[in-house]
Order: sequence, then structure tokens, then C-alpha cells
Amino acid sequence: MDIPRRNFLKGAGILSASSVLAFSQLTAYAHEKQKLNIKRSLRIAHLTDIHILDKPEVSKAVAGIYTQLQSMKDKPDFIINTGDSLMDMNNQTKERIDTLWKAWDHAAATHSFAVKSCLGNHDVWYLPKEHAAYEQSSKDPLYGKKWAMTKLGLPQAYYSFEQKGWKFIALDSINYNSEKGGYTFGQEQLDWLTEELAQTSGKTPVVLFSHVPIISVTPLLYAAQRTPILKMGFPGGDQHVDVMAVKSILKQHPNVRVALSGHVHYVDHVAYLGVNYYCGGAVSGNWWNGVLDDFAPAYSILDLYEDGSSHYETIYY
Repeated sequence: MDIPRRNFLKGAGILSASSVLAFSQLTAYAHEKQKLNIKRSLRIAHLTDIHILDKPEVSKAVAGIYTQLQSMKDKPDFIINTGDSLMDMNNQTKERIDTLWKAWDHAAATHSFAVKSCLGNHDVWYLPKEHAAYEQSSKDPLYGKKWAMTKLGLPQAYYSFEQKGWKFIALDSINYNSEKGGYTFGQEQLDWLTEELAQTSGKTPVVLFSHVPIISVTPLLYAAQRTPILKMGFPGGDQHVDVMAVKSILKQHPNVRVALSGHVHYVDHVAYLGVNYYCGGAVSGNWWNGVLDDFAPAYSILDLYEDGSSHYETIYY
């Protein structure tokens, strides 16, 4: 992929005016909470769609984000990465994927944050059967989701953990069902989610995170940029087609307060039935080719409060 050098990383390491405004809004919201004697429980950096490449410009950009995070007065407690960590593991040889993971490790070595991740569609090693390397690669123990799970430290494809009074549930979106027309969690995972929430105290606020949005306006607008409105169907390639099943589960658990996602490379915030659905902007923007439609490269900061409220700001770095 050719990466334009002109203006690429111009001002890297220096906060833009929009970034300064975003940080000031975080501070203002925190001050309002302090007036009400409501404490912040956690600050989380939300990074998504990094699409790391073995290019010095990309390494510098990603390392620059980590530098910004570490230089914050109130540093994040940890990072949530909602997938598409590598540029692409689909249709790639083992040698190429190994090169990309080395680029990932190089960037990761520039920070000391704990990182919690979920899988993106480009984090799956997949080759079509007609590919010359398919027979050998498909027998490799790292084939499929395993390589990314190992590198990202996922205990399972979907899992949960708790920190400072909040529960976090990482979900696996990457189960494309062609008959249903898009991405699903699958019944086994939905059963697990139902049980996980049933075993969680109703007083414990919950954050879900997945790669593909559960509820978002961004898939519709992304599609509308490319397809005549009257010909558009449900955007199952960019939003969960089992959304109604998930909604039914979450409606029974009002302590689920936040759902993070990425995938679309757009930014939005949908508040629906008590859940704040935040779709984060892509670190890579237009796959390291500048702005995608109206959205520049970005990452976000999520503040979580002890009363279950949240505040989310996007940093166009």
C-alpha cells in the first residue's frame, strides 16, 4: 500500500486544536461530576482499526498515540483495542503475517499500558481453498483466529473481566453468516452472554466491546455514500444482524451501560434503551491514506464513573 508522505504525520506528537478541545471537554465533564461528589472509576483509551503496517510512517503514528496517552496528566488505566489490529491477515501468507506482527510488537514496545482486545475481521488468518498455500497453512495450529488470539493475549474468543467496580465483556463479532446476511455472535455466544450477565450483580455497571457495531448509525451512512438509498438493505457487513436478539438480552440487564465498537472507521454515539453505543474512529483513518469520507484518523478516551455514567471523547490526532 502506498502511503502519501505529504502532510502525513504533520505535527505528530503535537495535539491539534480539536484534540485540545476534546481533552478540555473531558476535564469539564469530570469537574461537573466532582461537584456532585461522583468519582471517576476508570479512564480507558479506546483504539480500534489500527491496521498496522510495516511502514515507518505507520510505526511513528501509532507510537505517537502511545506517547500522547502516556503524557496525559490523568493517564488511562488501560487500553481497549476493538480489533483489526493488523492491516490484513486474510489472503496472506504466513511470512507476510509474521512481518505485520513484528511491526505490531515494535509499536507495542513503546508503551507500558495493559491492553484488552477483541477480534476484528482482518485478524483472522484465512486463505481460499484455491490459494497455493491453503493446504499447508490450514494445518498450521495458528490458522484461523488462533494466531491473533495468541498475540493479543485473549484467553478465549469472548471473555470477561472486572476492574474497579466495572465489568467488561469482550465479544467475538467475527462469525459471518451468509444465510442471515452478515455478522452474528451466534447462539452459543449469546447463551454465554445471557449467563454472564445473569451472574453479574445488577449493581455492577457493564461495558461490552466488540469489533462490529451492535447498534450504530455509521453502517447506514457508510452504505449511503456508496449505494442509492432505495437500494440499500440492512448493512449486515458493518452491523450485527442479530441486533434484536442482543437488544432483548440487554433490555433485561439495565446495568449494561456502554458498548464499544469499531469496524466502520466512522465515529458515532447512539444512546438506546439505557446503553451508550460508542463507535470509535479508526487509528488508521482511511487505511493509512488520510481521511475516509469525513473521518480523519482518531482514537478515543472513555471515562467511566462510579454511578454507571460515562463520557466519551474522540481525539483526531
